[in-house]
Amino acid sequence: MSAGSLVSVYDGDAGLPGLSVTGADRYQVSGKLLVASVAVTKQAVGLGDALPAYYQPERAVVPQVVSTPFGLPIPQIAMGQSTPEAQRAAEAAALRAVDLPVERAPRVVSVMASGPSFGLLLPDDVIEMVGSTTVTTVAEFNQAMASYSVADTVQLTVTRGGERLDPQIDVVAQATFNQQQSPSLGVVLTDSFLLGGIDVKGAPTDIGGGLILAIGVYDLLTPGSLLGNLSVAGAGIVDANGVVSSVAGANERMDAARAGGVDVYLLPRSSCPNVSLPQSGMVVVAVGTLADAIQAIATLAAGGSTSLVPTCPA
Repeated sequence: MSAGSLVSVYDGDAGLPGLSVTGADRYQVSGKLLVASVAVTKQAVGLGDALPAYYQPERAVVPQVVSTPFGLPIPQIAMGQSTPEAQRAAEAAALRAVDLPVERAPRVVSVMASGPSFGLLLPDDVIEMVGSTTVTTVAEFNQAMASYSVADTVQLTVTRGGERLDPQIDVVAQATFNQQQSPSLGVVLTDSFLLGGIDVKGAPTDIGGGLILAIGVYDLLTPGSLLGNLSVAGAGIVDANGVVSSVAGANERMDAARAGGVDVYLLPRSSCPNVSLPQSGMVVVAVGTLADAIQAIATLAAGGSTSLVPTCPA
């Protein structure tokens, strides 16, 4: 791994449009908001590649599993790439920061071709009700399904593409493979969110887990410009509650930002023990939450001292 590129969130990249939000009042933004990425030269390296890179301070040699979710094939995603749910969680965090409604709901990840829901449900559908029972999590969906038996017709209230389907969808439950008495709809679900008609488009492919995306959405939905004239970069995972955690390649991402002349870099606080901080120039702000990041940017954009923003412990 080595320093990658900086992708502009507001201006877009490679001819693509920049970040936009519909479904709510939007405001003008200024400054530059950038995602700092990591360059991966090889997915598979031999000892002859690894040893020289190990001794080069601008490069890092890491196990491939660092860049991918646990339990999934190592080459499955590019370094820093975020799943749709990670992006949705970042959007939810931003909406909550501006007091817009966000509801929890189970979302369809996949539909078994041999299952009873094939042709009825689609990936990305959101299930809001099972029969007359409102469900907001996968656990609540499973609990509601426990009241049914194999061959029962289960009536589902489904939102697709932001709109609730009418009529409701009827699915005949089948037995699961390992428990013949347990009813199944043949779908894989994940805990997700309904964003109240808000639609976010133009997010960079490599959003580094969503921290910079959440800041961009927040900035577009609040009066005034959060960044002022600053150029701000960073990368980090942010969950729907606004808690920030680290992503792989923290040093390399900071190197990319420093080489690009960035004013402020947002570093997840959990990355502090693993990075070499610059002695001068770029301000590195250590953030534990989205609120930390927003407050720090606002302070620096207003001309506040760097002593007023959180930094890594000495």
